[in-house]
Amino acid sequence: MVGLGFQALAAEVSYHREVVPVLQRHCYGCHHPGKLKGDVDLTSVSNLLKGGKHGAAVVPGDAAKSVLITEVSGADPAMPKDGDRLSPQQVELLERWIREGAHDDSPPAPPVRTESPVYQAPPVLGAMDFSGDGQWLAVAAYHEVLVFEAGTLRRVGRWVGSPARTDTVRFSPDSKRLAVVGGDPGVRGEVQVWDVGSGKALVRVAPSQDSLFGGDWSPDGTRLVVGGADRSVRVIDSGTGRESMRAMVHSDWVLGAVFAQGGSRLISGSRDRSLRLLEASNGRMLDVLNRETEPVVRLIRHPKEDRVAFAGGESRVRLYKTEAKPPNTDPGRDPNLVREFDSYGDGVTAVAFSADGLRLAHAGIPDGEARIQEVDSGKRVSTLKGHEGPIFGMAFSVDGARLVTGGYEGQLRVFEVSTGKLLTNFCPVEMGR
Repeated sequence: MVGLGFQALAAEVSYHREVVPVLQRHCYGCHHPGKLKGDVDLTSVSNLLKGGKHGAAVVPGDAAKSVLITEVSGADPAMPKDGDRLSPQQVELLERWIREGAHDDSPPAPPVRTESPVYQAPPVLGAMDFSGDGQWLAVAAYHEVLVFEAGTLRRVGRWVGSPARTDTVRFSPDSKRLAVVGGDPGVRGEVQVWDVGSGKALVRVAPSQDSLFGGDWSPDGTRLVVGGADRSVRVIDSGTGRESMRAMVHSDWVLGAVFAQGGSRLISGSRDRSLRLLEASNGRMLDVLNRETEPVVRLIRHPKEDRVAFAGGESRVRLYKTEAKPPNTDPGRDPNLVREFDSYGDGVTAVAFSADGLRLAHAGIPDGEARIQEVDSGKRVSTLKGHEGPIFGMAFSVDGARLVTGGYEGQLRVFEVSTGKLLTNFCPVEMGR
């Protein structure tokens, strides 16, 4: 049919779905709470409206008066100073969003849960950690962290209010606090700090609009570092939740980040296959540590030495030194690689060091088993069988005698490390009616 006298209206530009990815890629590296060039924070609509030294970055309805547009457009745009310029299509998208009123359609933050979930089936169990003082075991479940006495595995707490998907739980160096890192995919990334003595959340911050991964404490317990699905590496003050540094040095999700060299450096690992060495203070990239062979899907720090182990998305765990490569290294060489461990057909799902750093446990697909190897020699210590489905979390007891695992089947399994003998297994929560 023709001649109807009207045309289809284009949908309004979405800030959350369309504008944020452009700003993340080109602008967040220099204009975020931890790095306010020109006193400008571009990570929220409220801050875009506030602007900085030169006025509002965005004037709703008037793209010509919006500093954001004047800085990124023209034959020789002033911004971004480093990295790729915005394409004409991206500039037009931003202009159109502003002309339409610069509406904020970011989804509201989900309410913090206050009541324990009622389970109709065993929950998927993921991240877990033993406290360094040997008293507690923390296990992530659905919107809660389950806390157990380490010796008896008697459950003593259900800390309700964790993210929908918790990637990491990690006790502080003094065992007095617990960091919880995760988020609601595509909605928010969250960092929490819980007081172990009271079971209360001291810090809850959501600095990202997508999930966060791989939290690690600085040696002095004052900072946390996390990676993000937005390609970020963030350092966050563990007492206030304030973001002190953000680096955008990867081209894909950052699935792990840890401190190194006494807290002065960071190591980040990404789906872009790179393991990167950064300055902890400013996020400056110092080197790519590895020969980029497969996605980095899990990254952990050696408890005693400046080394890291990462789980590969395709095959195995690798152990690396955390120092810059020698100058003029042949791209085909991998001088920081210390050792490769046993291979899995379809990727590694969990990895953990013993507290003394002498043993490494890992699990993968499709085996449905965990393996423990000596770190120095690579010798297999034991094989832990009996799991039904993938293993997503594992942790050594502080004395190194036991390994606890959990995963898709919702069972906590406790093994004797030296023999691989199953000591006990149980569902850590009660089933509802």
